[in-house]
Amino acid sequence: MVTKYFVEVIASNKQQLINLQKFELDLFQPTAKSIDDKEFKIDGLISLDDINKLVENGYKVVIKNESMKKTPAVQETTSFQEWSETAKKRQDVATRGVRREKEGEKEPSEFLSTLSFTGYLTSEGIDSALQYIAKSYPSLVQLIVLPEKTHEGRTSRAIKISTNNSTTKKGLLFLGGVHAREILNPDLLVKLALNLCEAYTSNTGMKFEDKSYSADDIKQIIENLELFLFPLVNPDGRSFVQAPNGDVWWRKNKNPNSGLPQKGVDLNRNYDFLWDSGIGTSTNSVTEIYRGKEAASEPETKNVLHLINKNQNISCVLDIHSYSELILYPWGDDENQIEDPDMNFKNHSYDGSRGHSGDSIYKEYIHKKDLDWYEETGKRIKNAIASVRGTVYQSQPSVGLYPTSGTCDDYLHCLRYNGANRNIMGLTIETSKEFQPTYAEATNTMSEVSAGLIEVCKRHLE
Repeated sequence: MVTKYFVEVIASNKQQLINLQKFELDLFQPTAKSIDDKEFKIDGLISLDDINKLVENGYKVVIKNESMKKTPAVQETTSFQEWSETAKKRQDVATRGVRREKEGEKEPSEFLSTLSFTGYLTSEGIDSALQYIAKSYPSLVQLIVLPEKTHEGRTSRAIKISTNNSTTKKGLLFLGGVHAREILNPDLLVKLALNLCEAYTSNTGMKFEDKSYSADDIKQIIENLELFLFPLVNPDGRSFVQAPNGDVWWRKNKNPNSGLPQKGVDLNRNYDFLWDSGIGTSTNSVTEIYRGKEAASEPETKNVLHLINKNQNISCVLDIHSYSELILYPWGDDENQIEDPDMNFKNHSYDGSRGHSGDSIYKEYIHKKDLDWYEETGKRIKNAIASVRGTVYQSQPSVGLYPTSGTCDDYLHCLRYNGANRNIMGLTIETSKEFQPTYAEATNTMSEVSAGLIEVCKRHLE
């Protein structure tokens, strides 16, 4: 296996930054930043040959450290048995609180946050945890078996959390584990699901360090919304990351790509939004941004689309990734503009002009009311996250400085423009400062991002 290095690539100007796309390297798009408006930088995971190629083409490359063969994703794991034993203790605390409340002695809501899990779950553990939550809270949780098996034959499951009543409710979908190496987000969503069910059942609030939500907040969310959680979109990839002889930095799914030199498709370049534009994607299976043989070709992508198409009440999707501490919203192919509705992704007269943020030739049209919603919601997520332990996320359009196409949030938002008659707001949260933090740090990240997700739920009650 070729040794790779975590690096910072420095471009002398914005155009040189954008030109990095032609090298088709494993660069982390959300990390692109300006340096004093003169130089631009982006993080990546690349080989020495790649480093030499970039230097030969006028880029500066700072090597941060060599990629590790063993990481917390492999070393700091927990079995489902250990996880379920901890979950049972948490449920006992919640049940004890209900008994005390009936006796006039209410248990403090902080007790729901005192017990911690000990490590990352495996793919099988995530699946078992979802089944456990559905079995433990049958009046609140519906287990959803998704129709498409993965390339390695795994069955994927999601859950719906809501009370059963006849009221038409808005739906929200939370996705995690799209990119295999982004290890903490599936655990985050499983833990959030358990916390929500416990808090509702015990009629207590939820506390994330310095941020609290009242029992009434939780009651309103559970009774007036439908929450769909699909914590692990890419179980094959996660299994390979955590396998003893796997690759801890694997990003894609495990499509065998028959006849091609390497396995895997980048699931967040596989959606039908400017899929064939070549903006931030590749037709080369060796790259980490290989878009697949056609839009929505992958079973994992089809499972996400199944959830969205079957549940027409879903009006917001949050796709949780790592890393860079960002809250992202459309568009990702180019900068936003609200003046010219004819300058949009459907207009073929602009083909070839997109993907060059910073120029005056093309900007992607977005309705002002949508942009206002994204900006306000992003601000509220940011404030909620910061209130937990002071971590400051930035909220911005997905394009940032480095454009992409075929992504989930852009595809979902485009449905209101392309005649599909769906009004779905698509958001991406990039958690943490690394792909695989220690589990102790991951637990802190889970708390702060959970607060942000609760804030989105509250926003949808307004």
